[in-house]
Formats: sequence, C-alpha cells, structure tokens
Amino acid sequence: MMNQTFYLKDKDQSTTALTPVRLAIHVPCTILEAQDEHNCLYHLYFKDQQFLAAKKVSRSKRRSYTEEALTQGIVFLCPHPLADQLAGQGETIPNQSLTMLMKKLQTDPMQTVDIFSCFDGLIREEKLFKVLREHYYTYKREGKFKKAEIVFRRIKSVFPDHEWVKSTRSEKVDLSDDLRTLWSKRNLTEGFSIQHQLAAAEEEYRLTPGPGTFKTLLAFTNTHYSSIQQQMLYERLLSDGYDEPARHSFRELIRNDQPAEAVRLLINTPFKMKAADVRDLRGLMQNQDNLESISFADLCSKLSPMLSEHPEELNQMVLQALGKAPDHQIDTLLQQLECVSHLPVYQLVRQLAEIAEDPEQQTAAGELYEKIGFYNEAIDCYTYEMELNPGAKEPVERLSKTYLAAGQADEAKAYQELLKTMIP
Repeated sequence: MMNQTFYLKDKDQSTTALTPVRLAIHVPCTILEAQDEHNCLYHLYFKDQQFLAAKKVSRSKRRSYTEEALTQGIVFLCPHPLADQLAGQGETIPNQSLTMLMKKLQTDPMQTVDIFSCFDGLIREEKLFKVLREHYYTYKREGKFKKAEIVFRRIKSVFPDHEWVKSTRSEKVDLSDDLRTLWSKRNLTEGFSIQHQLAAAEEEYRLTPGPGTFKTLLAFTNTHYSSIQQQMLYERLLSDGYDEPARHSFRELIRNDQPAEAVRLLINTPFKMKAADVRDLRGLMQNQDNLESISFADLCSKLSPMLSEHPEELNQMVLQALGKAPDHQIDTLLQQLECVSHLPVYQLVRQLAEIAEDPEQQTAAGELYEKIGFYNEAIDCYTYEMELNPGAKEPVERLSKTYLAAGQADEAKAYQELLKTMIP
C-alpha cells in the first residue's frame, strides 16, 4: 500500500511534490499533513473539501487549533480515501496567501472567524486578534448577540489569557447547535459534510468493530467512495488490524457469482479466513479459470498467512494449484514454495528435486510427479523405465494409469491393449 503524490504550486509558479502522511478531520477545518522529498512537513487546510491554504511547518504550536485537530480530531494515517478526495494522485493544488483568502471571505464574517481561528499558529497573534475582535463588535452593533457570543468563544479558545477576553462578559445564549460543540460530542446533525460523516462512521467502527458499525460504514462508503477508494480503505483497515470489510466483499462476490473477482480480492486484500470462507475458497480453487490472472508464487505467498490456522486445507489448495502451474522447473517451484516450506507439498517437491535427474530412480520420480499433477513429466519417467526394461509390465501399467489421469483416454487404452499382449 503506497502513498500517492500530489503537487503544491506557489505564487511564483514553483511546485513541490508532496506525499500525504496523516489526515486530521475536525471542525471547522480539516488538516492534511504531507511531506516533501526532504521530509519537510506541510499542513494543508480544507473546509468541506475546499482548499484554503498551505504552510510549511516545523512543529505545531502548543494549544493551537492545529494541535487540537491532531489530538482531538479524527486522525487517519495515509494513504486514506478521505485524503485522496482532498489531494488525488498527480493533482496540482494552487496555494494562496492568507491575505488573499481573507479577501475572498470578507462577505461572510462568521466564515472568516471560523476559518481564521484555525490559523492561530500561522498568523501573528496581534493581527489575528484584531481581525476576530472586529467581527465580534460588528455583530454586537447589529444586535446579533448569538453570533457575537460564538465569535467571543472562538477568540477565547485562541487567546484565553488575553486581557480583553478576561474583561469581556460572556453572553448567556444557547450554543448547543454550534457545529464545534456538536462535533466534539460526535453528534453529527444537519450541517456536517459527507467527509465528516464518513470519518465519524469509520471512527465508530474502529472503536467498536462489529456487524452494526460495519453496516453503517458500508452504507456510507458504497455511496460516497469509488471502488478504488473502497479498496484503499480496506487496505488501510487491514494494515490496522481490521479485516471485516475485506471479508464482507469476498462473500458478496461469492454470492453474486463473481469467482475470479473474489480470488483477485483475496490476493490484493488478504484476510484471516473463517471456516465458511475456507469452504468458499476451496470451491474457487477447483476451477482453473478463476486463477488465470494470478501467478503461482503470488497464490502461495498470499494463501499462507490467510490459512495459517488451516494447514491441511492450505496444503491441499497449494497442491491443487501446483498441478496447474505453468512453470514446471523444479528449482523454480522450490523457490516459490519457500513461504509454505512447513507443508507436505514442499517436502514432496524437495524430494523430487533430489531424484528427478537420477536415471536409477525414474520410477520413484514418476510417482512424485504424479502426486503433484505433473503427468507429462511422470509419463516421461515411466517411458524411460519401459524402454530400459521392455519386458516389464509395471511401467506399461503405470503409463496406462497416468495417461488416464491426464485425460488422454485413447493413449491409456493403447497401453492397456499392449499390456494384454505381454507375456505373463
């Protein structure tokens, strides 16, 4: 699972390649933390998926909004689909100065207050305080006391020790519907973006994983994530120890009669299998068409951890797939089977590697070839024995049996007829 790269374009038209590190979903601003090729950190601020500004940072100022978002918000490591929605692979984001941003917001004082109170670690304190206080007095003069109180609370959260804050009386107004208050309680009513709802649903699932919370998460992701973004989420959850999403997708593909897609999902998003999943996988493995797009090496390396608690099933599945492997070079197969060296199938191939070229052990080699489904190689071994001992019936019997197992009934019948003509 690799992080994607996007680009930040500054006003001088220079671009910086950035890789997302973590995402802090918060209210009113979401922060995407990214790093450049020199591991320097950048914070990109968004509101409802709209880019606001970006700054190169060294560390978060104590008691700043940034610190609050990274400690009290919903924080996800990247790659993550919510980060992908903000800054997709190869996307170029034009940066803008905070002065330019303020001009864009001047017609919406409350929006200005909400957003700029998030930049307390980026703007000189005197300037930020002046901007916020001006809007407070504007609302007071207009008789909009609730909005004035909200602005006062914002100022107080940024400048709790300021003399003006200490000397200003707080109004008694109901702020229970303030989005910051609702967000702190994860009470997501109308007014919250889909991104906030997606984040809250995932947070709830992570805190209390189960069918109910997963169903809620699934309802959101099915509607608001692309298939690639869902895959990204499943991989992130898997890496964090949650495998229910991948298991659900696997079972849905089985239910919808999409066997090849189910196998691909297992390879791309492996998970610990339960008994029901093992039964489904066993059925998938019986049809070679379902495995066409998967190499034998990948199959072994992916199945091994998934079926660690089902060694007998794992051995049977690897043995079954081995017979369909396109490369029959024994040394190559041994390398590909290293990840399952604890299984009997590995010992079979290892034993075969020791005697395959020994002219005195071709019958034994043929038997081993048969066990792993390499019928043509087994036929070569028995043919060699028949030519070496033309009067012996045993190689002929083995050839007839092996041709039949290989699905070559005419050849099997021919050797049966030959057997009848041989002297008892």
